[in-house]
Amino acid sequence: MAALMLSPVGAWGQADEGQDSLPKTPPANTDPNDTTTDSVSTKSFRKAPLDPEKIAQVFRAQAVFPNAALPAEAEFAEEESQGPAADPNDAEPEVDDETIRQAKIAGLIAQLGAPEFAIREQATAGLRMLGDDALPALRNAAVEHDDLEVRLRAENVASGIVSSAVAGRIDSFLDGQPGSFEGWDVFQEILGDGPRLREVFIEMMLRHQDLVQSLDVGTEARMKALEKVIARIQHRQLLESQLPSGADVFAMLLCFNDHDLRLSNIHEEALLRMLRMSVTAELVRDEQLAGPFRTLLAGWIQRCDRASWPEVFWLSMQQSLERTLPLAERVLGLPDASMDETVLALQLISRFGNESNVAAVRSMLEDDRAVTELEFIGGKQVRAEVRDLAAATIMILKHRPLDEIGLNPNSLHPKIGFIPRGLGFPTDDPEPRLMMLKSLEAVLETGTGSKPESPETESPENSAPE
Repeated sequence: MAALMLSPVGAWGQADEGQDSLPKTPPANTDPNDTTTDSVSTKSFRKAPLDPEKIAQVFRAQAVFPNAALPAEAEFAEEESQGPAADPNDAEPEVDDETIRQAKIAGLIAQLGAPEFAIREQATAGLRMLGDDALPALRNAAVEHDDLEVRLRAENVASGIVSSAVAGRIDSFLDGQPGSFEGWDVFQEILGDGPRLREVFIEMMLRHQDLVQSLDVGTEARMKALEKVIARIQHRQLLESQLPSGADVFAMLLCFNDHDLRLSNIHEEALLRMLRMSVTAELVRDEQLAGPFRTLLAGWIQRCDRASWPEVFWLSMQQSLERTLPLAERVLGLPDASMDETVLALQLISRFGNESNVAAVRSMLEDDRAVTELEFIGGKQVRAEVRDLAAATIMILKHRPLDEIGLNPNSLHPKIGFIPRGLGFPTDDPEPRLMMLKSLEAVLETGTGSKPESPETESPENSAPE
């Protein structure tokens, strides 16, 4: 982790307190010399992700959060700068010690411009050992020192001290210790805690520092941060050929779950573009991230723009995201639902629904709108209608074979429920479809059905080529 670089502004945040803090000592019944157990990998979530409906409440509650509290590190730094309570008998030695320390720091900074390489390296090592004590003087020298060489080296040493401290804090955080990073409290409250979630948070912090900071602020800050996140992701894709990561998806979805944030088609298209990629399958397969990912996705889906519904339905079936089911149920009750919305909603219900959805689907059995173009099958013009798809959906929900009512069993599909074009009937002969619907009604009313008789066909001896 020593190679990680982070600006000091993004490194300091509100300290975790209270019941979420991890114990710093091992339990009494564990062997301290036992190194075979990874303490991080065995931890489970301390808190499950919130329900999508409650996530927006977390963001809105920030309006009443106290703003006066100093970060824990700032309080600690303030206490150190003030020093212990003054004792009249010890006042003079304390001043002398501070004077000596500052003189030593000033001397080492001056040596950063020495012509001898060895002296410069010794001065650099000495300043790094002093760490935070040398930071104020180093930052001052980086701006105000007369020697350009000293300014450049002072800035480099100061950055190294900060980066080393941040890397140490990140290592400790990833090892399960309480975090003190901006945005972590809100992130943890919404999504819970666990080793993989901590990794995602750190990657978010390093990639999208402004967005992580905005979690502690408000909707306006999150809106500005979201715009920058989208720009960064597109820049990396177009110019650096880097695919979006799970941290990129989590960053955007966190913003999308702020119900006061106004989303445009551009924002949603940017998210959908990411979700079409392999990162979605990776998140769904991740045992620790799948639940939080689905929670955030459901929070956005319930308020996503209607123009996104067809693609959301398709994506949900491809990645087994069953939380889209309520939105599909809603589509069946819309009088102005488009054909794409209706067909995909029926497919999704057949995939994730149960018998409780039969009543809503039954209302579609009178919809004779054409779903597919005319096709020639077996020398006959065939076309599928909405009522054919509704009938197939009902049979799937009731766990009954399609051919029981005369539907093509080969139209079943493991991911999308069924293939619409495989459910068509001849356009010049209404009898097969009417028989199918009649058999379905028998299934719905009595729970049993009879397979319709096959249409009469000419016997070989009576048929002759035209």
